[in-house]
Amino acid sequence: MKSRLRYITALCLLVVLFGCANAKVYYPGNGSFNATTSGSQGDPQIYRDKVKQLKQVLVALSTTVDKTEAQLVAETAVRESAVLAEEYQLVRPAVAHNLLVVLGLKERGLCYHWAEDLMKRLQALDLKSFRLHWGVAYRGGELREHNCVVITAKGQSFFKGIVLDPWRNSGNLFWAQVAKDNYPWKVLPPSDW
Repeated sequence: MKSRLRYITALCLLVVLFGCANAKVYYPGNGSFNATTSGSQGDPQIYRDKVKQLKQVLVALSTTVDKTEAQLVAETAVRESAVLAEEYQLVRPAVAHNLLVVLGLKERGLCYHWAEDLMKRLQALDLKSFRLHWGVAYRGGELREHNCVVITAKGQSFFKGIVLDPWRNSGNLFWAQVAKDNYPWKVLPPSDW
């Protein structure tokens, strides 16, 4: 009886979330690939601009950053964030999708899934002038924990890095300096990934 009541409550919550947030299924590959901002799905210029902006932020990390690698990271992070949204068959907003994962109606799409999948795709680039870190905020907080990828120039402190967070805007890559973001980021040791 308790599990049935929990299920009914969760369904009611979903209805409220969908109604209030105008949630929709998001498929970047179905006519909206390279989607980089809500309402501008499929606009290649917006995609190029976003990649260019991220590249500039990455190059500004250090004079030791390879500009070609910065371009590759920017393209991969922006593109793959949208691709992951398609793979997860994302429902917006992110918290509505989280609820579907928790209820077992979706397999992936929690923030740590996004971090894990984006991390793998960035690691495949075999970067020489950058270092990838796993960032975590409020670790162990059941409803507050948040995960992301943090990228730094090689040899640079985690706290000088850039947060790469595809979850926050539902596949529209968000980035910010670790020190200026709203979350109190800490580095998660590779042994805990």
